[in-house]
Amino acid sequence: MKIKARAEIIWEYGDESIAKAIAEAVEVDNLNLPENFKFRTYWEDGRVITKVKYLGEIESLIVALDDLVFSIKIAEDVIKK
Repeated sequence: MKIKARAEIIWEYGDESIAKAIAEAVEVDNLNLPENFKFRTYWEDGRVITKVKYLGEIESLIVALDDLVFSIKIAEDVIKK
């Protein structure tokens, strides 16, 4: 079953430099996605914001969002060190 979805995911850091570093680290993953995926990640006011547009099978969307969350977690861990 195909779905059409839009989502906005916001991570609050309260620190512009941390938000910028994390957003830049994960935005690379948003390049060369299939045509039915539109991901955009950016930073603003100490927050990392990802906007998603998708048309397709829900399972693929869930996997992509899981990858995004995992990438954010890795970026956070690297910045903390």
